[in-house]
Amino acid sequence: MNSLPQHFVYRQDVIDFLTVSVQVCGFLEKIAEEDKVEAVEKLTCLLPMLYLKARLLDKPEQELDDYVETFCTEDQYEEVRGAVSTLLGTDDTYLEVPVEEGRYGDLPETRFISEQLADIYQELFDLAANYQTQETAVMNDAILACLEAFEMHWGQKLLSVLRAMDVLRNDPEFSNSED
Repeated sequence: MNSLPQHFVYRQDVIDFLTVSVQVCGFLEKIAEEDKVEAVEKLTCLLPMLYLKARLLDKPEQELDDYVETFCTEDQYEEVRGAVSTLLGTDDTYLEVPVEEGRYGDLPETRFISEQLADIYQELFDLAANYQTQETAVMNDAILACLEAFEMHWGQKLLSVLRAMDVLRNDPEFSNSED
């Protein structure tokens, strides 16, 4: 028997997305304890699931007049960014050809896996924190805000960083490194 209310925020696909989001946040919060190769391996498994779960969700209708609250502090963001940067060392940087208005730019830009992951973490942390309010309208609008941010920026960041980590993961030099 299903005892959950019939609101959008309790749908199974929403709960699945939230579950993966919390797993990603938890992993990034403890990434300093991980082996570099194992961390990249785990992220190359978690991030595609996160992308898929986000991509499969419909956006709900906004219920509140106000914006949802942000909870991730600059210190939390920096802690995740710094931990990933320290763990990856020189492998934190990669080149990315920016996409603007549907077209690739002329020159690749240096990007940092740590910054991209911290940006994603911030969005997911805010979603999870808003869900903890247990206020249906807040939870609903937090999903909406997270999915709109996914479309605008963090979905592309996820794909970009996943590509960079896949290159690392498949590089024999990386798996044998002692950084």
